[in-house]
Amino acid sequence: MKTLGVKFSDTQILKIKDISEVVGIDASKLSRAAMKLGLVQIQALAARDLEKAKDLVLVNDARAK
Repeated sequence: MKTLGVKFSDTQILKIKDISEVVGIDASKLSRAAMKLGLVQIQALAARDLEKAKDLVLVNDARAK
């Protein structure tokens, strides 16, 4: 695996840590799974409507900060 230089907000880091403790899964594994799930959702939406997929990404990026 390669490292991806991604910055997470403090809120996202806390959510990752909290959820990883609740489900008993390593934070890295949880982050990779969340990324995979999100990418699948974005890809499926982009196949139907590229503009909606772009909007989804941009809105959620703004909310994640």
